[in-house]
Amino acid sequence: MRCHRLFHLVFLSSLLFESTIAFSTFQPELVSYSLSPQQVAPGSFVHCEFLFRNRGNEMTKANEMVFLHIESKKSCASICCQHDHNAPYSTTYWMPETEMTDGPFALQIPEDTPEGDYFVHVGFWNPLNGERSLDVYLPIKLTVSKQAIPPVLPQITPLPESETAERVVNLLRRFHQEPLVRLDSDEIQFRLQPESGCFLIKNARTGMIWQSPPNASGFGIVSATNGNERVRLPLSSMRIMRSDSRQCVLANDWNGSTVLTVTIRIERNGPSLVWGWTAGKGWQIDEIEFDPLLWTTETQGGGAIISRLIGQYFKADSGIELTNTYGTYEGWGGLHMPMAGILREHDSALLSWNELGMTAIYRSRLVSDKAWPGRQIVSVGLRSNRANGSFRLDLVRGNSYVDLASAYRERAKENGTLVTLKQKARRSPHLDKLFGAPEFKPFVCVRRQSVSAEGKPEETVHNHFTEHDCLALAKHLHDDLHIKKALFVLAGWIHRGYDNQHPDILPTAPEIGGDEGVRRISSKIQSYNWLFGLHDNYQDIYENSPSWDPAKVMMDANGERMKGGIWAGGQAWLTASNHGLEFAKINLPEVRKIFNPNAYFIDTTYATPLYQSFDPVFPLTVEDDLAYKLELSRYTADLFGIHGSETGFEFGVPVSHYFEGILSGKPLIQDFPEPGAMRIPLFPLVFGDCVILFSHQGDRAGLGDARLILNNLVYGSMPLYEIAPRRYWETEIPEPDFSDPNFCFAQGDGGWGRGKHVVDRFIKNTYEFLSPFAEGVATLPMTDHRYLKDDLSVEYSEFGDEWMAIVNYGPQDYVFGRTALPPMGFVATGPDFLAQHYYPDLNKNETCLIVKHDRKTYYGFR
Repeated sequence: MRCHRLFHLVFLSSLLFESTIAFSTFQPELVSYSLSPQQVAPGSFVHCEFLFRNRGNEMTKANEMVFLHIESKKSCASICCQHDHNAPYSTTYWMPETEMTDGPFALQIPEDTPEGDYFVHVGFWNPLNGERSLDVYLPIKLTVSKQAIPPVLPQITPLPESETAERVVNLLRRFHQEPLVRLDSDEIQFRLQPESGCFLIKNARTGMIWQSPPNASGFGIVSATNGNERVRLPLSSMRIMRSDSRQCVLANDWNGSTVLTVTIRIERNGPSLVWGWTAGKGWQIDEIEFDPLLWTTETQGGGAIISRLIGQYFKADSGIELTNTYGTYEGWGGLHMPMAGILREHDSALLSWNELGMTAIYRSRLVSDKAWPGRQIVSVGLRSNRANGSFRLDLVRGNSYVDLASAYRERAKENGTLVTLKQKARRSPHLDKLFGAPEFKPFVCVRRQSVSAEGKPEETVHNHFTEHDCLALAKHLHDDLHIKKALFVLAGWIHRGYDNQHPDILPTAPEIGGDEGVRRISSKIQSYNWLFGLHDNYQDIYENSPSWDPAKVMMDANGERMKGGIWAGGQAWLTASNHGLEFAKINLPEVRKIFNPNAYFIDTTYATPLYQSFDPVFPLTVEDDLAYKLELSRYTADLFGIHGSETGFEFGVPVSHYFEGILSGKPLIQDFPEPGAMRIPLFPLVFGDCVILFSHQGDRAGLGDARLILNNLVYGSMPLYEIAPRRYWETEIPEPDFSDPNFCFAQGDGGWGRGKHVVDRFIKNTYEFLSPFAEGVATLPMTDHRYLKDDLSVEYSEFGDEWMAIVNYGPQDYVFGRTALPPMGFVATGPDFLAQHYYPDLNKNETCLIVKHDRKTYYGFR
C-alpha cells in the first residue's frame, strides 16, 4: 500500500473471492480498488483505480471492455453515470495469472445528480454479445452531497537539484555498455541498447538529453498473432538487422520467427527521428505500444501537451494521478490534431503522426522509487492498431507550448493541412465577410418526437422564429445596432424542423414561411452584405424519413446497423459517409438554386469519431470515412463559397472556413479541461490564421458571459450570441446585478447603451471591440500566449507583430503598465485600434469601456 497516493488500495481477495480454484476459461477477478473521495459534490470528479487478475487459464477470443457504473439501485437500469472503456491492453492478450492495472482515471459525477448514496458496479463485458465475464459491486457506497469537502491534493515538494542531477546521471550509466546502436548527425544523436531496449536522444546543438524511463522493459510492447499463436512481447532483446550512422533496422523475434521489424532513422530537416514498424511475414499486429516515449518530473519542470479540443497542458507538479488515452480524431474525447508533446524547464519534444490508428497515452504518477529524478512523473506515449506505421519525434528549442505549436505548424505545412485563410480567399471571394463577423443562429422550428407513458407517440412543436421574426431581427441588428458584419445561420428550417427526418430537408418547414420565406430571408440578409447560411446534417438518418433505407446505415463488427443519438426527431441512425455524400449531392444543388446562401453549415462532420463500417456490400475503413467527409466539405465549399462544421479536426482545415465548437469546454463539455490540466490555445496557435473559430451553439454568449467574451478577445474570435425567441427587444427584462463583473458588458450608463434594451447593450458593447480586433487578426498567426498569473486569471496573447490582448478574469484588479484593469477588464491594441475596459482614474470609482478605431471613438459605458 502506497501512502503517498491520493487514496489507498483496498484489497478484495479475501473479501469477495473465497475460492482459489483456477477457472478453465478466461475469468477476470477484481483484486483491489481505489476510489477517492467517497463523498463527492455534483459536477466533481472521483479518482479511480482498479487492479484485476485473470484467474482462468485462457485469454479471451474477443476483446472485452471494462464497465464502471454509478447506480442509485443495484441495477443497470438505474445508472446515474458510467465510464465504459477499453482495458489498458486487449484482453485477447491477457495471460493467465497476470495482473492488469486500470487507471488511475477520473470519473465525473454529473451536475444534475441527485444527492444520496450510490452503488459502484464494475466488471468486464463483451460488446459483441453483451456477456459479462466479471460483474461485481464494491462493498462501499459513493455519497453525492452538495456539502462534500473537496479532496486535498498532496503538495509535491521538488527534489533538490543536486539529487535530481545525480539520479539523471545514474540513468545515463545504462548507455555505457556495449553493444549500442548509434545514429549521429550534426543536430541529433541516438543511442539504443538492443538487449534492454533503453534509448537515449541528445540534441547535439544544445546538449539536452531525453531517455527511456527507469526500469523500462524495452521501448514498447507488441501484441501479435500468427495462426493460433498469440504473443505479447516487450520491444527488447532486439536483433540488429542493419545499421549505419543515420538509420537502424531492428527485428523482434519469437521462436525463430520475426514478429516485426522496427526502423529508426534521422530526418534531414532538424533534430528529428522517424520511428516505423512493419509486421513480420505471417504475423498480424493487433497492437503496438511505445509508452512512455517522453517524460518529465516536477524537478525537471514543464508537463504534457495533449491536443484535445483547443488544447490541454498537464503540469508536472499538479499532485494529481491520472491515466487517459486519446484516439486520433475520436470526437470530443480524442485528439483534434495528431500530435502530443512534453515540455521541460529548458526544452521540449514533439510527437506527430499521420496514421488514423494512433492513440496518445497520457500518464501522471506519484512515485517513491529513487531511480526516478522526481516525485511526480508525467509522460506521453503512443499506441497503434496498425500492422505498419510510423511517427516522428522532434526535439524543439524552447520550453513553452507556443514553441511546440510553432514546431508542429511546420509539420502541418509539410503535410498539407496548413492552408491559410489568405490562400482560401482565392477560391472564396466573399470570405472576408467572415472576418470579424459574430454568429446569430435562430432556431426556427423544433419538433420533438417522444413516447408517452402509455406507449403512444407524441409530438410537440416549438416555433421560436417565424419568417417575419428573422427579418425583423436582422433589420434591428443592422439598422439599430449598426452591426456591419454578421454570419446569420438558420437552424430548424428543414422540412420537419431541427434534427428531424434527415436527409430529407426539402421543402422548407412551413413554420418559417416555406421555400419562399427562406428565400426572402436570404435575400434580405445578403443585402446587408452579411453572410447567410443554413444548418444541415448528413450523418443522421431517421426511420420516418422518406429516404430511409437500412442499407445506407453504417454496420458494426457484429453485423448490426449502427445507431446515433436520440435527438429531437427521435432515434437517429448513422448514415454511411459515402451515402451521406450522395444525399448531399441530391439536396445541395437544389438548396443553392432556391435560396442561394453564401455560407453553409453541416453538423457533426468534425465532431464525431471517424467510423468503420463492416457492411459486406460497401465496407468503409476510417480512412474511407475521412475521405468521404472531406469530399462532402469540399463539395459544400465549392457550391456556397463558405463551409462550416461542428467542433473541428485538423483534417478539415484545408477545405473548411469555420469551426463551431472547438473553443468550448465547461460547462458544455464537463470534463474539459481534465483534472490536473489547464486550457491552452494550442489549436489557435497552429491554425488560427487558417480557419475561423467559434464556440458551440450550446455555449452561446449571453448577458452574464463576460468571461466567454474575454475568451473570444484573447483568441481573436467572435461569439455566437444568445438570442431569445421572437423579438427580444420588444420585451423588457430585468436589469442584471451589475455588481457582478460577469454582467459588466451589459452596462450602458454614460455611453451608447444608455436607455436601450439590456441585450442590445451587451451585443453592441462587445461587438464594437471584438469585431475590429477579430477582423484585424483573422489572417495573422497567433504568435504568443501566456498566463500572467499562477491562478490563470490573467491571459495574454499576440497576433502577428502588432496586435495584442490582455484580459483579467480574476476577482482582483490587475495593473498592466499604467492601466488598471478591473475584474473582467481588458486592453487590446493594434494598428489604428485601442480598446479598453479599465479604470479611467486613480480613484477607481468607476469603470469605462472605450474603443478607438478607424478615427472614431465608441463609449460603451462609464
